[in-house]
Amino acid sequence: MRIRDRKNHPLYATRRRLAVSLGALSFVLLAAGCSEGAKEYEVPKALCGVDVPADVLDPLLPDGEKVSERSKTASGVKRCYVSVDDKVALSTSVEWYEADTPVAEVAEKTIGADPGDKVSADKRYSYSGKGGAGLIRCEDSSAIDKDVDGDLYTTVRVGGDDSVDAADVLKMVEAYTAGAPAAGECEVDL
Repeated sequence: MRIRDRKNHPLYATRRRLAVSLGALSFVLLAAGCSEGAKEYEVPKALCGVDVPADVLDPLLPDGEKVSERSKTASGVKRCYVSVDDKVALSTSVEWYEADTPVAEVAEKTIGADPGDKVSADKRYSYSGKGGAGLIRCEDSSAIDKDVDGDLYTTVRVGGDDSVDAADVLKMVEAYTAGAPAAGECEVDL
């Protein structure tokens, strides 16, 4: 009995074409994965003067080539807009609300937040995959605006249509809320 040469076997050509096709497909997918989906910019370490760790901010920003920020203050609200490739990717604010306003209500008034969003056990933070709010704790609130009987809150809104991990938003809200007093937000009349 004679053993057939492998190259003459009927399935040899089919297997070879399949292997070449899979190799080419793998190469194309690998090349596509490397050329897209990268942050070519350095993630900021502060947002409009408020220090925020870059590793906290990073998961909330999309891939792109350049990042920029601008701030705007009006009517008791200080806003910071972070854009990636000229599209707003994240916005934050420091703003006044009546004293003892529940943080969930503040978050509800934030774009993308819903009344059913998560609230921390201490009721200081409300958050979801689209944004959140936090109550700023100022050591001496008497130096703030004497005409306002209220509390300062931060808000964070994630841009785009997709939600991000709610736990990442909570970390950002906590970091931005903690950083605001050190940036002088408790000493400024907005």
